[in-house]
Amino acid sequence: MVSISVIIVNYNARYFLKNCINSILSSDIVNDIEIIVVDNNSSDGSSEMMESDYPGISYIYNDKNVGFSKANNQGVTLAKGAYVLILNPDTMLSESILKQMLKFSRGQDDFGAAGVQFIDGSGQFLPESKRNFPGLKVAGAKLLGYSRFYYANHLGANEIAEVDILTGAFMFIKREVFLEVGGFDEDFFMYGEDIDLSYRIKKAGYKNYYVGSLKVLHFKGESTVKDKTYLQNFYGALSIFYKKHFPRAKILYRVIEVLISMIIRFKSMTVSPSFRSPVTFDCCACLGNDDTMSRCIHQKYPDAEILSVQRIDEEISKAEIVFFDSSSLSYKAIIDAMGHSFLLGKKKRIISRDRQFYLGSDASNERGEVVMF
Repeated sequence: MVSISVIIVNYNARYFLKNCINSILSSDIVNDIEIIVVDNNSSDGSSEMMESDYPGISYIYNDKNVGFSKANNQGVTLAKGAYVLILNPDTMLSESILKQMLKFSRGQDDFGAAGVQFIDGSGQFLPESKRNFPGLKVAGAKLLGYSRFYYANHLGANEIAEVDILTGAFMFIKREVFLEVGGFDEDFFMYGEDIDLSYRIKKAGYKNYYVGSLKVLHFKGESTVKDKTYLQNFYGALSIFYKKHFPRAKILYRVIEVLISMIIRFKSMTVSPSFRSPVTFDCCACLGNDDTMSRCIHQKYPDAEILSVQRIDEEISKAEIVFFDSSSLSYKAIIDAMGHSFLLGKKKRIISRDRQFYLGSDASNERGEVVMF
């Protein structure tokens, strides 16, 4: 028996998945954790990587993309932990976060689930870390681009408090509560399932918590191409939610459906391509204690000036991009440094522990970058 079962649903996020798994395996309580990866028919070599690099990790391979909800439910059926952590592959955890989350959860009465503070690849706080219940006023305003009521802005980013809605990228749930409420509703293919599950947990009499003192790096969007299908799943999830929980409020969800249809039609004409140009630079800073990292970068970018530094408050003003060496730095140190004032405006990338690649992203609404050495 273990205390925590980490469930990761993967879809074509091979290198982000590897970075995520390595951060989990560095946990202070790694012997009290099991990892279960459910792959939704990835075509990027994820399964080969899992078989060669992580033979001891439970791995479910689906022969088609069954969606986020169903895949997570598949993972939970194998789980042995008292708690399950629903985790996105494009996340990175500090060494102490699971131990701290376990301690927090065990100390709460009527604990159902908990989430954390997310930061993106640029180090910026992600407001979806804490959300309010999406009533008509809240949902309508959000669909029109006004998010003041959608996010739980009455809570500070670093606060610890009860909250209505958690985010599926990191949901720490008591397993018996997950099973009691029926797990994820598989009518939600992707998006909205976390709103639905959070709502049902509260309806069952349990509490959802936002633990803002704990940070998780969430690159975002690595398993999603921003096309029309994405838009229909993203915005259509709200319609599914209202039909399910408020079947008598037909006028309510009909208004929402009309609004969603208009938004999808408009955004389909302006959706940005998934391709992104690789980052270029003349000067970079390497943060870490290993000269091997600098040599890797020099071989890849022989014309770039490389500044080797031990601390982020050293003189790196010339650097356009900062590389973090995950082999010589702790994951916590990297996460803590991401939002540091000395690094504002600079691009940030994380070099894998095996020095095979680096990855990162520059904004929460863009797909990330993976570059092989």
